[in-house]
Amino acid sequence: MIEIKLYKTTTKGLKIIGMSLPFVAIGIWMVMDNPYGSTEYIMGWFVTCFFGLGLPIGLFQTFDKRPQILITEKGIWDRTTNQDPVKWEQIIEAYPLDIHGQKFISLVTDNTFVFKKKPYKWAAKINEFIGAQNLNLNIGQINIDEIELTNLINQLIQQNTDERRKTIKTFKVKRTNFSISDLKKILIYILISLIILILTLSSFVAFWIVMGVMGVSALTARWRPDNVIIRKYAGIATWLGFVNMVLLLGTMKVYENVTEEVGEKLAIEIEGFQKQNTTFPTEIKSIKSKLELNIIKRIFVEQIDYQTLDNDYKLEATMIFGKRRKYDRNNGVWR
Repeated sequence: MIEIKLYKTTTKGLKIIGMSLPFVAIGIWMVMDNPYGSTEYIMGWFVTCFFGLGLPIGLFQTFDKRPQILITEKGIWDRTTNQDPVKWEQIIEAYPLDIHGQKFISLVTDNTFVFKKKPYKWAAKINEFIGAQNLNLNIGQINIDEIELTNLINQLIQQNTDERRKTIKTFKVKRTNFSISDLKKILIYILISLIILILTLSSFVAFWIVMGVMGVSALTARWRPDNVIIRKYAGIATWLGFVNMVLLLGTMKVYENVTEEVGEKLAIEIEGFQKQNTTFPTEIKSIKSKLELNIIKRIFVEQIDYQTLDNDYKLEATMIFGKRRKYDRNNGVWR
């Protein structure tokens, strides 16, 4: 039998994974950063478990190779509707529908089509209010133009069986797989995210500019302007801004741990030198070189400025947002 099979896009699953990972990271951070049994600790586990569900869902979405919509000479079937295939003779017309960015094709059926489960009255009222039908094909996860598919369905409704075979046979649909172009897009978004993160970390001004752009983009995407290009890039800017916030929080947490550990090790070495020589060192280049540090800690330790006082010493370094902070060795933190 000649048929058209329409599959879910792999990018949908990757988006779900991408949206879940930042929240999972935040949840893990809350768990690790707060004492056992505290409200923040419990909330951390809740966030981790709740958004962690998005990871298997995203993986399933990415690797699900079953067709979602099947079009044959006899009728059309959408696996997500949990209904039987609807025959062409039972369809009166089809029209596209956009509900908050989700694409559907509503099918107007006659009384001969029997639903497996009769829609609830409240659901039927909602469908009527938004202009939908009781049978709607969900094409938001399929990489196909809704107008093109709607025209195909309306064309098949009017044809006989032989004509439908020819139409289905000549209709070309491209199955979407993860391609080199998808990989390039991901790499570009990663590069842009890293550039935005570096700019955000450089100063408060850059931070507020990024936050302002994200806010405007979120409002623009929420009100969904008619211009498709504006709507598209508003959504991308909102997503990049959100990713930047998560990366910023993660970077600040890692940076805090790294700087405190480096400061503690350096203070121990300086005070050990003072005990052996009854005086503080005039410079700490030799001490820095003796410390066993990884590359990230090594980069930071080179930024630390050392200054001797009368009977004391001072450590200063440039931190995130370009702020100068002094090391409080009594509490082991930079202030």
